[in-house]
Amino acid sequence: MVKEVTAIAERDSADLAVYYKKFDSYIRYLLQPPPQPTEPPFILRLEDSRLHPSITGNKATNLGRIVQELGHPVPSGFAVTTNAWNRIIEHNDLRPQIDNFLIDFDPANSFSLHAVSKSLMNLIESIQLPPDLEKSFNIASQHLIKTASDRENPFFAVRSSAVNEDGMNSFAGQYLSLLNVPPDRLQDSYRKVLASKYSPKALLYRISAGISDTEAPMAVVIMEMVQAEQAGVIYTTDPTGKEKETVFVHSVRGGGEKLVGGKTESELIRFHKTDRNYLEKFSDLPLISRKQADDLVRIGLDLESFFGTAQDVEWASDNQKIIVLQSRPLKAADEIPEKQSRKTPQMDGLPLLYHGGTTASMGIASGPSFFPVPQQDPDSIPVNAILIVDHIPASLILLLPRCSGVIAVHGSVASHFSTICRELGIPLVVGAEGISSKIQPREQITMDAVHRKIYRGNIETQSLFPQNISTRKNHPYFRRLQAILDFITPLSVLDPDGDDFTPGACRSFHDIVRYSHEKGVQAMFAIGSSGSRRGRRKQLKTDLPFELYLMNVDGTDPHTDDIITIDQVTSTPFQALWRGLTHPSITWGDHQYYNWKQYDRGAMTDGFVFADKSESASYGVCAADYLNLNIRFGYHFTVVDTLCGENSEQNYCTIRFAGGGGTVEGRYFRLKYLERILRRLGFSVNAKTDLLDARIETLPIDQMNQCLVTLGRMLGTSKLMDMVLKDSESVASHLERFFQIDDRFN
Repeated sequence: MVKEVTAIAERDSADLAVYYKKFDSYIRYLLQPPPQPTEPPFILRLEDSRLHPSITGNKATNLGRIVQELGHPVPSGFAVTTNAWNRIIEHNDLRPQIDNFLIDFDPANSFSLHAVSKSLMNLIESIQLPPDLEKSFNIASQHLIKTASDRENPFFAVRSSAVNEDGMNSFAGQYLSLLNVPPDRLQDSYRKVLASKYSPKALLYRISAGISDTEAPMAVVIMEMVQAEQAGVIYTTDPTGKEKETVFVHSVRGGGEKLVGGKTESELIRFHKTDRNYLEKFSDLPLISRKQADDLVRIGLDLESFFGTAQDVEWASDNQKIIVLQSRPLKAADEIPEKQSRKTPQMDGLPLLYHGGTTASMGIASGPSFFPVPQQDPDSIPVNAILIVDHIPASLILLLPRCSGVIAVHGSVASHFSTICRELGIPLVVGAEGISSKIQPREQITMDAVHRKIYRGNIETQSLFPQNISTRKNHPYFRRLQAILDFITPLSVLDPDGDDFTPGACRSFHDIVRYSHEKGVQAMFAIGSSGSRRGRRKQLKTDLPFELYLMNVDGTDPHTDDIITIDQVTSTPFQALWRGLTHPSITWGDHQYYNWKQYDRGAMTDGFVFADKSESASYGVCAADYLNLNIRFGYHFTVVDTLCGENSEQNYCTIRFAGGGGTVEGRYFRLKYLERILRRLGFSVNAKTDLLDARIETLPIDQMNQCLVTLGRMLGTSKLMDMVLKDSESVASHLERFFQIDDRFN
């Protein structure tokens, strides 16, 4: 396009290719995957100062900082870096195979997700470690074994520490952690944890978070197992937003895997930061002592201060010594406004089915109840279902795309699944004993996780509790996509008569397309105006408030006048479209002409922005059975291209509609209005944001003519619709009025 417009309008477009190449290079840069270094270090001990989230992930890096800079005990161990992962991919030539699996699968399709996951996990588990990596791995493993506190019978934990894990996105419970691994199984366990990068739940979570495969290279941390007498989780604030000044210490007997795995409840101690006192009596708490509680609160607050944000800390106690196993940012909800903390009025009159349990994730949801079975096919779950489950393993994330809420008989606020629900804004109540006997399968219910109440019946829940955790616009993918779109979609070259309508003013591909289109049409009609009087452009005399120039290209126009009337136009499709544009039901406003720069006054002339120069007008190329019309309505543009002759097999009509001066919502609903009309006419339609493309083919000439009449009327009625359409109801109302006028749809 740039090449062609430069050829026909060289003086005006000489620099256009320079700006095209700039935008193209910027976008290609933004699309580049992150660096994937394959050189050492492959192994870094937790005491190594070179630990960094980019090569050892947040989990291992945070543990290293905790022991190095704060002096709090952590298990001894080492990290196998992302450089090692990249080296494995390179050594086994896996990138083409991985990309081929990922490029074609549909994460929303359960069968496709599990099939691709199985293939990729098998691929990774069968890898050969490069000799240099294997040597480093074995040396680090032997050192860890020799220095283990239990040298006679050492066991180890092999845990994921991927890039982007334990950060803005927790990946809580999505990757594999292997516990009590004997020394001779360390290398195999390392492979299994690497392979868990492609487990169904991890794939779905990563893709849903907008993180590409190359943005989540896998590091692994291998640590000595802690022989835990007690274990648990510290939340340095209330993750549900109710008690912001409270530290929550969750404890269980033995290891903490059942707690974070959602299989058990915990003993809870709450400490008020301001009052510096506990909210429970220790005489009622058998698991941990006052001294242990003091140590846990102190460690939690130390970590919160050190990392600068609320923390989710996993801990274990061995011989009364507190050991930090993990610390990551806590995804805590915002405080609920007072008016939202009360029961919504819509629930008045709904029968109360259940009251109890514990709020794990805030919100209100309505939908059919559903009791999933093990290995439940997600596609069989009703849309917006509220799951009723016994436990809450992290693998339940596979069912969440079709769910609006979850109620669990068992489980803890401190579980991985609770963390995931809070990230996704999905209401969750845990510890709801007896709930299964209160609700029938597929019964329409409403859950109020704020007040721990379940009602029979539905309410409108949209926007009652807006999602507050890591909204999509903050995810890496969407930040990168927005940066790319900034070089594609904005339109800044608007006024063809302005001094800044130049290649140098282009700031996006949209600008380049707009500029090329304008200069191409101007050049074409300039050529026409210098030719024979019969073949050059003609201005249409019209009462409508815009200029329109036509060029007849098949020699059927016998007129030599520079200004013609509609009766002198010999194009059948133009005549049909014009009948629609001039339909008496359309109010066009007055004939005031004014410059594009004054578009803010668009409403004064019913949405049309015109200069008194022909370059700001609309143009059409026509023949007896053909029309290509480029028409400018305010800040939106329409192109109609149609062949309407006796041979119905060749007949077609395409329309492109783009832009607008209204809000994003207004432009969206206007496109919905146009899409509904066009589909009813029989067009195939592709509509995205504020761009619509539609096409219809092989209509007989009389049907195509009638279609063009309706199309013209549609364009006339839509001129300011992005300013007035606010919701689906207003779209439906305007559609009803539109089709009442057209006799074909009575």
